[in-house]
Amino acid sequence: MIGRKLDAMPWAETAVLVGIWLALAAFVVPRMLIGPSAEALGAGRAYTDIGNAFEKAAEVARYADLRLVRAVAGNPLPEPPRIHGDVVAARVAWGYAIVATVLFGVIAVAVSRQSPARFVALTGLNRFDFDRLWIPGLAVAVVYLGVGLYTRAVHAFGIEVLQTEPGGFEVTARDTLALALYGLTTVVAAPFGEELFYRALVFGGLSQWGFVPAALVSSVLFALSHLDAAMIIPFSIAGLAMCWLYWRSGSLWDAIAFHVLFNLLSFILLLARI
Repeated sequence: MIGRKLDAMPWAETAVLVGIWLALAAFVVPRMLIGPSAEALGAGRAYTDIGNAFEKAAEVARYADLRLVRAVAGNPLPEPPRIHGDVVAARVAWGYAIVATVLFGVIAVAVSRQSPARFVALTGLNRFDFDRLWIPGLAVAVVYLGVGLYTRAVHAFGIEVLQTEPGGFEVTARDTLALALYGLTTVVAAPFGEELFYRALVFGGLSQWGFVPAALVSSVLFALSHLDAAMIIPFSIAGLAMCWLYWRSGSLWDAIAFHVLFNLLSFILLLARI
């Protein structure tokens, strides 16, 4: 491992713990506001479809059976099931996602008890080196290849619990504005807000423990925040790579560059499948 270039941070475990609790609130509260906000705009609360094509077909079949039974009995007919989410709700959801990631960055600076200028200096955000960008780029290629091989292995061995379920993105894909907000979230807001929190605050604050324990805590928290059990291992690996980039350079820009490139590649591949 390349020798450490990251300076010890003046904040430690207490600041990290406070930051985690505040970030949890910043994560949960906006999600709770999606439904009410969408309804206030005259839209439905749901911002995703009910599931994949098979689940949708099953729901329609259940509705048809229930409608037939009630019609024969002369009872009131049931309301049609909700199959599709609302595009307005999807826009609201991604808007709140941007707010949440911005709050992550604000929390990181606030609980560090450093002035913004001092925080920038400590995390190396005042040092941007174009000549070093090939390192995050190469790291993205290596990690993306590793994640691809991992996904193939999971499917080859039939480990269902580690397989990502398709679906959940259809509503966003049907609306240009929702898709643009999703792109802004994943390619711009998330890389900055999440790196300020998970790498600068959490990893930096715990780095006195040594690279491995601090990186593991930061990376697992980062993976868990995506609420996808099947992706905990791949996202943890990506988190470890970003910790290493930050550790070796002393500049958070390396981790941010990795995050931007990784998410941009994922977004481009997603657009290609739409």
